[in-house]
Amino acid sequence: MQKYQLSALGGAILLLTACGGGGGSGNDTTTTTPSTPTPTCTSSQYLENNACKDKASQSITGLSLSNTVNVDQVITLSAQSSAGLPLTYTSKTESTCQVTGELNQQSLLMLGVGVCTVEASQAGNAQTLAAASVSASTTILPILTTTGISLCGNNDQNNLLCNAANLAELLGLGQDGEKQTGRKMGYEQLSVNNDHCIRDQVTGLVWEQKTADGKLRDRDWRYAWFNADAKTNGGQAGSQASASTCGSTLASCNTTAYIEALNKNKYCGYSDWRLPTRAELANLVDYSSSQPALNAVFINTPFTDAYWSSTTSAKQNSKAWMADFKDGALSPNFKEYMGHIRAVRTAQ
Repeated sequence: MQKYQLSALGGAILLLTACGGGGGSGNDTTTTTPSTPTPTCTSSQYLENNACKDKASQSITGLSLSNTVNVDQVITLSAQSSAGLPLTYTSKTESTCQVTGELNQQSLLMLGVGVCTVEASQAGNAQTLAAASVSASTTILPILTTTGISLCGNNDQNNLLCNAANLAELLGLGQDGEKQTGRKMGYEQLSVNNDHCIRDQVTGLVWEQKTADGKLRDRDWRYAWFNADAKTNGGQAGSQASASTCGSTLASCNTTAYIEALNKNKYCGYSDWRLPTRAELANLVDYSSSQPALNAVFINTPFTDAYWSSTTSAKQNSKAWMADFKDGALSPNFKEYMGHIRAVRTAQ
């Protein structure tokens, strides 16, 4: 009896095992679909619908400046991106020109004499490549002032009112007093740290004011022309000279040493003083007067000798141009000559 029961139990176990343990129907057919990996795009591509697509290219056209402009002139910037995206303009010469205005309507303001360079760029976006930057340059010229002459002359007499009664058939020939071309001269005195300098309200240039105190900027000191920079000296450096003609305020009385001393001392609060160009000196001349032919705001101005410019003579590089404020004449002189200096700086 005991053996029979064991056999029945064993058979039951075998039956359960054969039926899969009695659980489930045995009809499950679940299927898992493999996922598609997200591709890795390069910097010149973008991802769309899980695929890498090439970004569109773009170029910039239409950035141009005239060969010359004047101080205070405003130029509208109108370059375009082939992708129609807004451009970014950057002045590469911020001392002479500045980008102004809103993003979609920008202009270039000419601040001072020199070269102005502006760059246009476009950084691209998610579907467009950055454009190659382009640039353009122009030379900024000083605004011409009037000559200072307000009267006219006829065949017999000068200093006459410029009218038909005085000039008769000479009326309309374009005498300076009649035309009044250019802007009327105007100056203002600036004072910084007990230093005084003069701002030209037309050109924006800031000029040195001479003194009569026997110190560095004394009106009586004279200097030789010297510039060791082969890029700007016209091929001839000039003379360093001794210390005897500038009251021993410098080890060598020359133009470079003087400008360096002004900048080291931060005269009138600035350290970017330089020797003026011939054109800049000429713009100071007031031909309505003589001895000196210069506005009265420039005190302590001797007219017994001429003032140096930075401009070397094109015909003879051993000479540089000078301005004589006795009568307003400009002429070149040998660089060893001992002349006066009136330094200038371009306003920022």
